[in-house]
Amino acid sequence: MSFAETIRRYRKERGWTLEALSKRAGLSVAQLSKLETGKSEPSIDSLRKLAAVYGVAVSALTQPEGREPLAPVRRGGGFVVQAGEDGRVTLRYLTMRRSAKMQPVEAALPGGATLELGQPAPGEAFFYVVSGRVSFYYGGGSCEMGAGDSLYYDGFVPHRWENVGEEEAVLVLCGDMPSV
Repeated sequence: MSFAETIRRYRKERGWTLEALSKRAGLSVAQLSKLETGKSEPSIDSLRKLAAVYGVAVSALTQPEGREPLAPVRRGGGFVVQAGEDGRVTLRYLTMRRSAKMQPVEAALPGGATLELGQPAPGEAFFYVVSGRVSFYYGGGSCEMGAGDSLYYDGFVPHRWENVGEEEAVLVLCGDMPSV
């Protein structure tokens, strides 16, 4: 089942109109219509809002339904979206499991890019710096981190990452998903 079919099925299972979903998710009816017909690709913000409204992991929206066999995500695989203020940040969702309780994501930030993932979400979160250097802004403070560094934090506190170098920085982010 495609992404468009999946989000339409979730909406219809709940008996919601596009207008009702629009109010719940904070997305326009026109945008939702384009997503449900496959005429538009979702942004990271749209994916997160729809997953939160439906109470599912992002992977439940982006991966085909069916049995969940052992299925490694190979290099370059996963569901990819562009993020960041200017769309230069690449996010690659690394789980193939529809029932995932957490959502691992690889984030590639070009030099000088900033990543802020919309509204902070309740739950625990973690990130690991694979390569490069980033400043992590959290609440009122910040810390600079480099390759091999990691941090566990409260995902509800406003936060963002900024690549402070000229080379690409790669992070692995992981956080709790909303419960149904």
